[in-house]
Amino acid sequence: MAAKSEIRTPDPLVTRTERRCLIALLVLAALLRLGVICWKPESLSEDRDLYWGIAKRLAAGHGFSNPDFGFPTAYRPPLYPLLLAGILIVGGGAKLLGAVQITLSSATVWLTWRLARRLGFQSWALLAAAFVAVNPLLVQTTALAMTETLSAFLQAFLLLIVVETRTGEWRRRWGIGVLIGLSALCRPTVWAFAVLASLVCLASLRRRIISGERDAWIKTVFDWLAIGLTCGMTVAPWVIRNNRVFGEPIVTTTHGGYTLLLGNNDEAYRAEIAEATGEPWDSREWQKSLQPGVAGGEQVEVELARDRLFASGARTWIRQHPREFVELCWLRIKRFWNIFPGGADAGSLPKIARWGVAVFFAIELLAAAVGLWRLRRDEWAKWWPLVVLVLSFALVHVVYWSNLRMRAPVEPMLALLAARGLLRDRLY
Repeated sequence: MAAKSEIRTPDPLVTRTERRCLIALLVLAALLRLGVICWKPESLSEDRDLYWGIAKRLAAGHGFSNPDFGFPTAYRPPLYPLLLAGILIVGGGAKLLGAVQITLSSATVWLTWRLARRLGFQSWALLAAAFVAVNPLLVQTTALAMTETLSAFLQAFLLLIVVETRTGEWRRRWGIGVLIGLSALCRPTVWAFAVLASLVCLASLRRRIISGERDAWIKTVFDWLAIGLTCGMTVAPWVIRNNRVFGEPIVTTTHGGYTLLLGNNDEAYRAEIAEATGEPWDSREWQKSLQPGVAGGEQVEVELARDRLFASGARTWIRQHPREFVELCWLRIKRFWNIFPGGADAGSLPKIARWGVAVFFAIELLAAAVGLWRLRRDEWAKWWPLVVLVLSFALVHVVYWSNLRMRAPVEPMLALLAARGLLRDRLY
């Protein structure tokens, strides 16, 4: 992906005051996340998505397998279970995971600050970092054994390298490819970003060819080859393993069919729209109603067949219920951009805390919209990857199951846009 970053923005030396403020923000970020973990220490031990279960099988030498039935699985992306398995191998558990996630989340604050400076914010880069440091969603997800914290770190790291890279810088191009691969192995939604970014780059390449910039577009093609090769090498072990186990080179997971059907079925429409009570839909009874012959089993073929059946069922439902599908899409859009905390975790929050979260996100999203509007044409060369990343996550969750937590990985990008919206001055 060739971000047209030949234009370098000034990056003046960090003042002592700015350095001290940054350190204070990093300490604040760590303390807030530690506070949430201490408030609900059991959260890191909860295995909502079977990541701990798969990790225990990995650490015991049984491979990437289902913790309930023992057969090989591709139901979850592999990177986060591998991280948990590493923690288990060194003798750690939930406490060590908490330390790792606090470190990753604090590092995301630093990466956001660094990215903001490369975008030309100078000392105002602290504003973007502050948005991430106190972000309620990023603070809360640090206390969960889920992919949000790791994914947000990887997205910020990826975009920093994209923004800092000039055309022809091979080492950085390799880094971009590796980070895209790792991000996709953590959160397959990133593949949508890779596709959209490639389309933007193709449009840019077309303009260069038409304008006769032969040397420039040749370098761009070589950059893409470097990124594609390293990205392919990063995800290749997962694809090869899946091809050996399932007989198909699965690049993502076998979870997509279920997620698509979860958001597009009669029960979801009835509970969420037709007979909505204002409470989140409890899908447990619906899950039990799935075909027993497909939902259970002890062979890997069943998992693959299950994914295909669910995906096919969802597509059939969408074709037969176009109006209801549009209504559910609108509901998912509202949930992705929701400002109020939702789900089981929100119920334990005091009312004043829920309103505090809502005020924070209202300010952030409004400022981000203003920031997007204020971007000048000469800024797009550096900003478009951030905008495309946010757009790709939002578009995927228009169709697939969605809630506020799905927005967590792109919160650092929204923080940067919000900081841009709060600044009237030119960045460079």
